[in-house]
Amino acid sequence: MATTTKLTTDYLITSSSTSSGSSLITPMPSLPPSPHHAASLTHAPNSAHLGARLLMTAATLTTQQDESSHSDSSTTSSTSTTKPPLMLRSRSRSSSSSSRAVIQRQERNLTRAFTEISLMCQTMDLPRSINEASRELYRLVEEGNLHRGKNIDALIATCIFLACRQKAVPRTFKEICALTRVPRKDIGRTFKYLKEKLGADAGSMSSDDLMARFCANLSLLEKAQECAVMLNKRAKERDTLAGKSPVSVAGACIYMASHLVGQPRDARVISHVAGVSEVTIKNSYKLLHKDRALLIGPEMLETDPMASLDNLPLP
Repeated sequence: MATTTKLTTDYLITSSSTSSGSSLITPMPSLPPSPHHAASLTHAPNSAHLGARLLMTAATLTTQQDESSHSDSSTTSSTSTTKPPLMLRSRSRSSSSSSRAVIQRQERNLTRAFTEISLMCQTMDLPRSINEASRELYRLVEEGNLHRGKNIDALIATCIFLACRQKAVPRTFKEICALTRVPRKDIGRTFKYLKEKLGADAGSMSSDDLMARFCANLSLLEKAQECAVMLNKRAKERDTLAGKSPVSVAGACIYMASHLVGQPRDARVISHVAGVSEVTIKNSYKLLHKDRALLIGPEMLETDPMASLDNLPLP
């Protein structure tokens, strides 16, 4: 600690260069006044006291400034430790904005898809359970980000197709294509893609599920439908149409039963309803006609007075 001593009239001022920068003021010992000194006291009796007071005031101000500086530095340090850097705050705001944008986009996509699904299900007169199942499938598509690079219309059509199978109300590719105007090839490709990615149960479709609806669309009477159902059951038991698609089996059995009971329907008309080609139906019918003696029993002929094997057309 460095010490400096200044001599004034009545006080000894000692300045110490301490950390606080304060000065020490001590009274001077009494000395006999000189003539000059007495004269100076006569003209300025309070000059010494005034100087001492000024020095004390300066020391006090210095101390307060040091304390204020120390307090400011502490506050700055505390603030710097509690507030994150500007760059991190900017990144956080950017990330939050990006998340909100993603959520809003998903909501818009779901709203549009749900509206389309509802309209299509109403057009096809599908039950509410199919509508809800289709929506849930599309929600999984959106949440899994599986729609990127895919045709949205094809995804919607495929979700409806899958939901129909899962709820045992199957619809053919042809029916879905006619409703959504999406090519069959696109629906088939998207069906395989979603089945793999979602691990969704694709359900199953049999000719039994299609028989009643096809007969109704062809305006066949109840006797013809009963005969077609029995013929389909016999063909399965004998594996007459093994390897054929359910749509082909249903179309061929209806073609044969309609002629058998005297309510003939052309293969071209049946192909339009079933969604398979006329050639496919006739090829399956050839197999049924070849095995007709074992497939058509007395109970089928008794379903209608007009029923006869002679009504069957040659393949």
